[in-house]
Amino acid sequence: MAQKKVIVVGAGGAGLTSAIEAAMAGSDVTVITKTSAGLGTCTAYGAGFFTLPVCGVSPKEHFAKTIEVGKGINDPSLVKILSETSEESLKRLSELGVKIEFTRGSANTRSTAPNELMGGAGFVGQLVEIAKRSNVKFIEWTVVTSLDLTKEKISGVSAVDWRTGKSLSLKADAVIIATGGGGQIYRRSDNPSRMTGDGYSLAKRAGLELIDMEFVQFYPIGWAEPGLPVWLADTGLVDHVRITDEAGDEFFLRAIKEWGYKNGAEANLFARDRCSVLMAKKEEKGPVFAHLEDVSDEKWQDRGLRYSLTIDHRFFDHFRRPVRVSPIQHYMSGGIKIDTGCRTGISGLYACGESTGGVDGANRIGGNAFSNIVTFGIIAGRNAAGDAVWESKFHHEPESCAPVVNSEKGTEPSVLRAELQKAAWELLGPVRNEKNIISAQDKIKEISKMQMSIDNPIGMLLALEMRGLIDTAESVAKAALRRKVSLGTHFREDS
Repeated sequence: MAQKKVIVVGAGGAGLTSAIEAAMAGSDVTVITKTSAGLGTCTAYGAGFFTLPVCGVSPKEHFAKTIEVGKGINDPSLVKILSETSEESLKRLSELGVKIEFTRGSANTRSTAPNELMGGAGFVGQLVEIAKRSNVKFIEWTVVTSLDLTKEKISGVSAVDWRTGKSLSLKADAVIIATGGGGQIYRRSDNPSRMTGDGYSLAKRAGLELIDMEFVQFYPIGWAEPGLPVWLADTGLVDHVRITDEAGDEFFLRAIKEWGYKNGAEANLFARDRCSVLMAKKEEKGPVFAHLEDVSDEKWQDRGLRYSLTIDHRFFDHFRRPVRVSPIQHYMSGGIKIDTGCRTGISGLYACGESTGGVDGANRIGGNAFSNIVTFGIIAGRNAAGDAVWESKFHHEPESCAPVVNSEKGTEPSVLRAELQKAAWELLGPVRNEKNIISAQDKIKEISKMQMSIDNPIGMLLALEMRGLIDTAESVAKAALRRKVSLGTHFREDS
């Protein structure tokens, strides 16, 4: 029997985990990534923190809380798998050599992190090494532009090396989409610059269903001070530092206490939606500040404070004063619809991680994302390697995700990207209404019709990414307009 060929699109936590699993099951596995393997991914920049039922927390408790936070619209079959198998999935990685520390209800890989900014980088680095030892091959600096179908079954992918402009056509028996989210549709996002919704676009243009795209998770506190990186601060910062409006009112801490949460750390896990709307509406009246000037030299050494800053504390040597903070886009709970085996509607096509929807529902528990990528990454890899090809009733001719390009005449893709990000932030941000959503749709449509000029490799990469950004923004706007009432991370001020 011939060795099964599996292509994985994306080299973050979900992509690498699925690649390792498929390779260990005997498949010939190739990972395609836009950057160097493991870099430029949300996993690398994440906290390296997992929420899961372990060390005294039961699967039943984890399931109930995930459904509660997701406002009950989660796919219960997917949540059940997450709750019942995430511990087993993490321990499998531990057996392969990944350093994971388990505590009550959680786990982390922070001991391998190179710094506070990239808490998951050590984790990703370990996965890359395991993948290479498992004979996984990597094609780097390459963007997948379309899924190839033969008789309604996956047959491979088409791609472009953005450094040279060379086109590639790669055959496969199975393809796994693990491209992460599309946070770069927003002007303020903590997502790395390569998170441009490529997987959503590939699926959409292949005729697949995207679900729950209106549910975009915004982090309540992000650094908005000139001179500081555009990055989140853990909501637990409020447990160490005063967060106030211009008048000095500690509205944030008071609100989370009124909601019944013990502290900012607890609200960070279960109430990011409410906290983000609170911050956004307060900002409509004036700036919000974190009072770093109150922190003593002794307190500055506190590990909890340093962790909540999420940036190497040395960045703050010149910011021992009131510092502007503002919400920031963090995660997308919607995505490609999958079944419990990570199968999509196309035979041979699988998806896992942030590129999928269904697990989170209307809001995500902090730490569930890392558990998700490992749990469903293993399932996707295992099934891509072992599933028999099945007949589907799917009929669709995939569209290319290649951009409209005129090398001599057109707008630079960086300019179009900035216009899209501005529109999405102002019109599809934490607080929404019908008028703004329709305006966003009009602006996205206008941008989609504009030609782009390319005169260097980076321009090629940005142009290739514009299709993903446009398709993602369109999907968010369409879903946001359709859901007339507020729910979870989708807040309609006109409902």
